[in-house]
Amino acid sequence: MSSIGSLPFIIETTKAESPVLLSRKNKNRDKFSFFTCRTKKSHNLAVFNYGFSPKSKPVRATVEEGASGDESEDALQASIEKSKKVLAMQRDLLQQIAERRKMVSSIKSSIIDSEVDEVPSEQSEDSSPNQDHTSSSGQGVHEKQNGSILWKNYVHSTADEVPETSSLDISKGYDDDEREPEQQLPPKKASSHEDSSKQLKVTGSEKVWSDKLPSFLSNTSEISTTNEKQENVNEPILPEINNIDNDPATEDILPPPLAGANVMNVIVVAAECAPWSKTGGLGDVAGSLPKALARRGHRVMVVAPRYGNYAEPQDIGVRKRYKVDGQDIEVTFFQTYIDGVDFVFIDSHVFCHIEGNIYGGSRLDILKRMALFCKAAVEVPWHVPCGGICYGDGNLVFIANDWHTALLPVYLKAYYRDNGLMKFTRSILVIHNIAHQGRGPVDDFFHVDLPEHYIDLFKLHDPVGGEHFNIFAAGLKAADRVVTVSHGYSWELKTSEGGWGLHNIIKENDWKFSGIVNGIDTKEWNPLFDVHLTSDGYTNYSLETLHTGKPQCKAALQKELGLPVRPDVPMIGFIGRLDQQKGVDLIAEAVPWMVGQDVQLVMLGTGRQDLEQMLRQFENQHHDKIRGWVGFSVKMAHRITAGSDVLLMPSRFEPCGLNQLYAMMYGTIPVVHAVGGLRDTVQPFDPFNESGLGWTFDGAEANKLIHALGNCLFTYREYKKSWEGLQRRGMTQDLSWDHAAEKYEEVLVAAKYQW
Repeated sequence: MSSIGSLPFIIETTKAESPVLLSRKNKNRDKFSFFTCRTKKSHNLAVFNYGFSPKSKPVRATVEEGASGDESEDALQASIEKSKKVLAMQRDLLQQIAERRKMVSSIKSSIIDSEVDEVPSEQSEDSSPNQDHTSSSGQGVHEKQNGSILWKNYVHSTADEVPETSSLDISKGYDDDEREPEQQLPPKKASSHEDSSKQLKVTGSEKVWSDKLPSFLSNTSEISTTNEKQENVNEPILPEINNIDNDPATEDILPPPLAGANVMNVIVVAAECAPWSKTGGLGDVAGSLPKALARRGHRVMVVAPRYGNYAEPQDIGVRKRYKVDGQDIEVTFFQTYIDGVDFVFIDSHVFCHIEGNIYGGSRLDILKRMALFCKAAVEVPWHVPCGGICYGDGNLVFIANDWHTALLPVYLKAYYRDNGLMKFTRSILVIHNIAHQGRGPVDDFFHVDLPEHYIDLFKLHDPVGGEHFNIFAAGLKAADRVVTVSHGYSWELKTSEGGWGLHNIIKENDWKFSGIVNGIDTKEWNPLFDVHLTSDGYTNYSLETLHTGKPQCKAALQKELGLPVRPDVPMIGFIGRLDQQKGVDLIAEAVPWMVGQDVQLVMLGTGRQDLEQMLRQFENQHHDKIRGWVGFSVKMAHRITAGSDVLLMPSRFEPCGLNQLYAMMYGTIPVVHAVGGLRDTVQPFDPFNESGLGWTFDGAEANKLIHALGNCLFTYREYKKSWEGLQRRGMTQDLSWDHAAEKYEEVLVAAKYQW
């Protein structure tokens, strides 16, 4: 019995002819004994970082020429030990070839049913199904994190080019020179035949490393050798390789990920994440986009502050200290796994007791909180094991969101990439609302703990306020790619009005920019499954039951709000913050006109106190037609969306907007100001060819809002078929995050591989 590392092996020798010749140098030994090996036990499963696997390098061995007596036996024993590694490598390679061929056979049989019964006659009962290395290593690596997909994906992507050989001649050698690892490039369909036909050259007892192994072998050889199961000691290797079972029914093969060969490690960093913390659309994005990326095959993590005692995340026992403004602050990491995504929360005393106002406090307090958060977030892939495995920096892309995390691309560059670390890690910055930029006096730079020469990234000249410190400006310059939450908003940011002082920087970095419209959670916002429509007279409905379900929800809403139950009167809804950006003042100017049109208006929101008081005043003056709900209620937001006929969104600027997407899913017609994401998502109604999704108006003026709303109400009353067409087109759109995730994937690839 011998051992390699910690794995004991039983070695058997036979004098059978073998194509595996360890040496041609010893002329007295015309052929070499063929060795078979098996693991006696399978222990010490290795834990691997699937984001990056260094190339496995085979050991070459020979028997010294001219040895005699005991020295010859010792040399023979040494070559036996080393040849086992060569044989293991050969076996793993051919097993991977077998798995590829099985996958190809499975795909062909699923397309052409007639080929299912035409299994090649060379298959036999002696064929042993190939080991599923990912399942056998499940104790060390949980499948839920898509780790296995990261290495299996590339193997599958080159399946059609696998050579049809069943044995590997290792009498020829690789080049002996070592090379530095090159920068990662986009996976290509390179010929695996050329690589696998390379052969090992027998040398002395020295170890020779090769950089010409096929990439699929370098990614999987270590896994396979540490996860072999017990086999029959007398089972030969070649029969197992030659008798490959191509029957797809013998193995449950996972489908390739939707991401194809571009599977990555993705870490989304945000100051809020629904359902744990949310003040607006940012929380929804951080809670939904990662799940859609995970469904495409990526390994995804979300990092957010821990503002409260959340039920699901658990303390994983990792503590770290970070210096912020000269003070050491300890953080603790909490983690949970939901819907294919690792959610990691950073806990510290600076995040406690602000759950009700997560952006509250003085300017410096907020700045220090975000600096601590970004410092900890950029090191999460090294310190937080998710399912036993840290993400590491291999094939890693950070997605930062808004100014709160715009320091992360800067820290990544200053602390790591400038020092030769995380050289191939990339960062993407998403702009949700550029009006908030993390501005302050230039002296604020000394609170973020960066080298002095980095101050130029933060300096920005304002014609009104002069030179100042701007975190968003630094993030835009340091990030590898920038995403805005709609195409329209991306264009508006380049104007002096829409760029809020950053338009020149945005125009200089225009090549980085992409516009991607947000998706919605089609499980939560779906009238057929909405949990808030199951009581109090409401009902779930779909496109097929729209004509009965929506009127029932409308009547239930009128009853709940104390309005007259009238099915003929148009009900107009508004949901949003009560501030100038949302155009509430335009609605206020249009209220006298609306009251004269025999409509009902319900408004839900909170914000400026004067606007909250205005809502109460409108309700008191027009008690039979207007209701103002001051505050925010998720349940009432769902019910207003379902029960209203029309949704108003007269925002002065709207980077993306979600309420108009929710409304269309529920058969509610939006009337919007054509800005930002509202312009992208609501195509104007054209009565001549029966197209469009709602009504839009240009210019933040009350008379233009009245004109658009007047056309909408006229269509509602006079052209029922056109109205039903608007509802049908809105409800049949693909508004899911899956579509948006595909677009984000294109940006991930651009950030990773393009310069």
